Amino acid sequence: MWLGTDEGLARFDGYDFVVFNKENGSLPSNSVTALWAGRDGGLWIGTPGGLTFYHDRKFTTYSTRDGLADTFISSITEDRSGAVWIAAGSHLSRFQNGKFTNFSTREGLPIESMRAVYLGRDGTLYVAGYSGVARREGEKFVTVLGPKDMGRDIVSTLTEDRRGNLWAAGTFGLLMRSREGKLRLYQTKDGLPDNFVRSVWEDRDGNLWAGTNSGLARLEDGRFVSNPLANSAERDWVRCIFEDAQGNLWVGMNSGLNRLRDDMFSIYGESEGLPSDEPTTVYQDHGGRIWIGFHDRGLVELAGKATRVYTTRDGLPSNEIFSIREDRRGDLLIATREGPSRMHDGRFYNQALLDDPMHRRLSFDFLEDRAGKLWVAMPGGLSELDRHRARNVLPGGPLLNDSVVVLCETHDGSLWAGSYGQGLWRWRDGKSERYTISDGLTNNQIRALREDSDGTLWIGTFGGGLNGLRNGKFFHFTTKDGLLSDNISHVEDDGRGCLWLSTTRGICRVRKLELNDFAAGKIHSIQAMNYGVSEGLRSAQCAPGYPTSRGGTQSSDGRLWFPTSRGLAVLDPGEKQPQIDAPDVYLLDVMVDDQPVPLTAPADLPPGNGRVQFRYTGVNLSAPERIRYSYRLEGLDRDWVSAGSRRVTNYNSLHHGHYRFVVRAGIPGGPWSEASFAFQLRPHFYETAWFRYLCVLLAAAGIWGLFRLRVRQIRQRFALVLDERARLAREIHDTLAQGFVGISSQLDAVALTLNGRLDTARRHLDVARKMARHSLTEARRSVMDLRASALEGHHLPAALSEAARQWTAGTPVQVHVEVAGVTPELPEEMEQHLLRIAQEAVANTVKHARAREVWISLAMDDGRLRLSVADDGQGFEQTDAFSEIGGHFGLLGMRERAERLGGKLELHSTPGQGTQVEVKVPLR
Repeated sequence: MWLGTDEGLARFDGYDFVVFNKENGSLPSNSVTALWAGRDGGLWIGTPGGLTFYHDRKFTTYSTRDGLADTFISSITEDRSGAVWIAAGSHLSRFQNGKFTNFSTREGLPIESMRAVYLGRDGTLYVAGYSGVARREGEKFVTVLGPKDMGRDIVSTLTEDRRGNLWAAGTFGLLMRSREGKLRLYQTKDGLPDNFVRSVWEDRDGNLWAGTNSGLARLEDGRFVSNPLANSAERDWVRCIFEDAQGNLWVGMNSGLNRLRDDMFSIYGESEGLPSDEPTTVYQDHGGRIWIGFHDRGLVELAGKATRVYTTRDGLPSNEIFSIREDRRGDLLIATREGPSRMHDGRFYNQALLDDPMHRRLSFDFLEDRAGKLWVAMPGGLSELDRHRARNVLPGGPLLNDSVVVLCETHDGSLWAGSYGQGLWRWRDGKSERYTISDGLTNNQIRALREDSDGTLWIGTFGGGLNGLRNGKFFHFTTKDGLLSDNISHVEDDGRGCLWLSTTRGICRVRKLELNDFAAGKIHSIQAMNYGVSEGLRSAQCAPGYPTSRGGTQSSDGRLWFPTSRGLAVLDPGEKQPQIDAPDVYLLDVMVDDQPVPLTAPADLPPGNGRVQFRYTGVNLSAPERIRYSYRLEGLDRDWVSAGSRRVTNYNSLHHGHYRFVVRAGIPGGPWSEASFAFQLRPHFYETAWFRYLCVLLAAAGIWGLFRLRVRQIRQRFALVLDERARLAREIHDTLAQGFVGISSQLDAVALTLNGRLDTARRHLDVARKMARHSLTEARRSVMDLRASALEGHHLPAALSEAARQWTAGTPVQVHVEVAGVTPELPEEMEQHLLRIAQEAVANTVKHARAREVWISLAMDDGRLRLSVADDGQGFEQTDAFSEIGGHFGLLGMRERAERLGGKLELHSTPGQGTQVEVKVPLR
């Protein structure tokens, strides 16, 4: 809803006002004098400084430079062709197809100074101002009201009612011109608060409202009746009247904005003629009269439109009333602070209660049972009352907590008494029985008792919700199950299948069928209808004060009456309730990383921190406080998130991607409406797919580079090892090996010079010679091991073939090499040791066996590698072949090499039949 004020243009959504002015709305003036909502969704704004059009969040201003006749705008309307008519100064301007056409007295306009333009119900254009009203017929303007009808007064506003009457208002009052041309002038003598009428409006029910310089008035039966507005001065100017789509009547006054609406509840309090706004109990007697008890103003009788107030001056024992009932004779039974009272033929008969040891006179409830006995609920317990004294039958106590406060007689003749804090009592046939929390009650504070037609006893508690007692079993319902409050002061049955509960949070209606289904476990929650200030209650406190009272009632016409802390609320449950429309929901703004985002199209948002805020609102001008919201961010939320009445939602650290925010608004029990906004949050460069692929490629390149670097380092280290091995081989050859050669030569020389008689010396010398030759052989073998020349650039099968020819070169021995099924990928250490074993075996054959042929075989056999070296030489005895005694170091070294590989060396030799050395090594 848009409002024109002296401080700018205001937009109202039921919660907040957003103001546009010269600074933020490009208005030519902050004073708004006229408004019109165009059919295209735009808003025309009249000011003293020109005409402004607002559409799609943009303001466009027109002035005399654009062809407007005058910048002072007093009225705007739009005809059925889409032309906009403007009362501009003393002229009439028409804006159509982007151009202005101006009319004045020179063009035949019979109005000297324009004040108002109005489109009638049949599409007729009316203009009004100084001394008259005219209507447009074709291209001419024809006078409807002239100086002879209204003098030289100014018409400030026009309206046409549904019967075709034209109403012209101004400084002279309110002039009605009927369809037949008859005139009637309404002024203060006809009930108008003031003769200066600034606004006129006919509402959807046909009521005519007039806003004057002294307040608001409504036409009733040919006369205006003033309508006092809450929180407004009695003689305040009414500047404008407007009815929204929901039937609310908005009245703009000097003091502010007022809303009139049709509420579900009618409220009666001091402003409606009652003596107080604090009723405690209400009751209708058999004659149809409504009796109302008050907290401090006595007893009121309502009989039609007549009211009568009874107080202590009329004989009441106290002006504080807790309960009103009726006995079989039609007398009122009234419970007051100063004891019970019977009202008979307008006179009060009071009785003092003498049995209370603390001399308390309070009576909270007063009841006559079927047998004619009178019972009084009081602080001292439950008492039976006769003409002379009260007999206590249920114990009370000195504390308020012990008081009996409410009574109920059921069809089985039982008298039930609810206490302030000691639970529920049952009195029958002279016996009492008490029920408390231990028996199934949810709370021991009892405030209301009512028996249902099926025998169920409904129990209202304070703190424990609604309890039921049926067939000796208790069941209960609380706020967790769907009730409005756990504090229930009154239970009323409307006879239409519903219970009405007065609570400290308003009035709650529940269907008895739902209650029974819930108690039977057929449903898991109760769908209660709740009523509060939004439905017309002046206060949601519907549980009268200290300590309790009997509460409301249902009158014979079906209406329900509820005492509240601010008046008596009346509702007709059979009256058809107005349809609840879905509120229009709008996204007000979207902030991304504290920056606003345009809402006109799906947004493509740059990378950021992912902080997104949505502000939204649902428009229901009748009861904005009842609107409930839920939202969902598609792309993140799986289900709807309830926001209650909150109208802002924040998301932090959103990941990049596509999203759609959807918000819906509705009033409980009615339909929902939705609004949405789609947007894309672009990723940072480091969150993109190409960046990830680049990182993968760089990581792969880095790993490959590290691998190549590692291989290079290993090769460099291996080259250093080879260089060191070559150096050691040279050192051994040049030092140790040459030394052994020299020693061997000297020993040979000594052996030649010795004569035959030194046999022992020769024998020792021969051993020394053998040891020197063996050491020389070992030194040469070490040199060969260090150099590993045969394996350089070759695998074992190829190295055996090449080395075997070298080992037998210069000898008559023929060597044969056979390789079968051997993979070239053998461990380096295995190849080294097997090659040396074969070398040693061939060397032994060449030196000692006198063989003509040697066979070398390398083959795979059951996961093992088998190396065999055999000759056709002279053979030898195998005894002590592997012993160090005798200098057989070669065989011992071959066995050690085989064992180092986890294998086994076998020697087969017989004198005269050759020798075979076989090594079997497992392949790991």
